[in-house]
Amino acid sequence: MFRGEISLSQLHAFTLVAEELHFGRAAARLGIAQPPLSQQIQRLEAFIGHRLFERDTRKVQLTDAGRAMQAFANRLLLDMAEGIDRVQRVGRGEAGVLTVGFTSTTALHVLPAIVQANRQHYPDVDLRLVEILPEPLWDSLRSGRIDFALSRDMLPEPGVDVIDLLHETYIVVLPAGHALAAGHGPVPLAALAGERFILFPRNRVSRYHDRLRELCLQAGFAPRSVQEAPGWQTAISLVGAGVGITILPACTASLTLPGVVFRPVDSPARSSITLSRRAGDDRALVGNFLSVARTAMACE
Repeated sequence: MFRGEISLSQLHAFTLVAEELHFGRAAARLGIAQPPLSQQIQRLEAFIGHRLFERDTRKVQLTDAGRAMQAFANRLLLDMAEGIDRVQRVGRGEAGVLTVGFTSTTALHVLPAIVQANRQHYPDVDLRLVEILPEPLWDSLRSGRIDFALSRDMLPEPGVDVIDLLHETYIVVLPAGHALAAGHGPVPLAALAGERFILFPRNRVSRYHDRLRELCLQAGFAPRSVQEAPGWQTAISLVGAGVGITILPACTASLTLPGVVFRPVDSPARSSITLSRRAGDDRALVGNFLSVARTAMACE
C-alpha cells in the first residue's frame, strides 16, 4: 500500500538523471540547482522504498530497481505526452467523432467532396455518415443522433442553424425521342406546358415538390403529374421508359441512364443545398467541419 504521491516532475527529474548518470548535467538540463534535484530523487526513492541510484564521488549508476523504474517512467511519460496531445487535438477539433446525416439528394457530389476535404484536413476525426429520409432529419439533429444535417431545399426549423452551401441550376430530363431532346441551349419552362410530369411526394420538411410546382406556375401552367417517384434515379428511369418528363437539379446529369436526355432549364431559380447544426453548438469539431464544407463547396 503506497502512502504519499509521486509527481510528474519527480519522474521527469529521475529520467534525466538516469540518462545522464550525472546530477550536475541533469540539473543543468532542468534549469535548476543540483541540491533541489537531489532532494526530488530522495523523495522518489522514499516513495518507492528502494534506492534507485548508487552514487559516490566518482560516478552514478542505476540500481536494479532504478533500471526497472527507468523503463516504467519512460513509458508513463510517453503515454502522458501522447494523452495530452490527444486531449489538445480534441479541444482544437482536430480529433473526435462527428456524425453527419445526409439525404440521398446530396450524395452525388456534395457529400463526397465534403468528406474527402475533411479527411484531408482532419484525418483523426472519425466521420460517421448516416443516410436519413427528409421527414426525420430535424428530429435526428435535435435529439443528438447526428451533429450535422446535409440536405436540399429544407424548410427552416426552430433551434436549427441552416447554412447555405451551394445553389444549383435545374435541368429537364426528357425521353431520347422527345421533340425538345434534340435542341440546343436552355429549354424555356413554358415549352413544358402540357407535358406529363414525374414528381416527388410532398412532405412536411422539404420544399422540393412545392418549388418545382412554383416554377411551372410562374411559367403559366400547372404541372400535370402522372407518377410520383421516391428518388431521382427512379424518376430518370421512368423518363427513359416514356412515362413522362421531370425537372431535377443539374448534378443529376451524372446519372447517365439509357433513353434519356438532359437539357438545362431557362430559369434563374436554384435548388439549395444546406448544412444544418443545432443552434448554439459551438464546439471546435463542429466549427472545423463547417469551415471545411464551405471551402469545399466554394471550389465547386
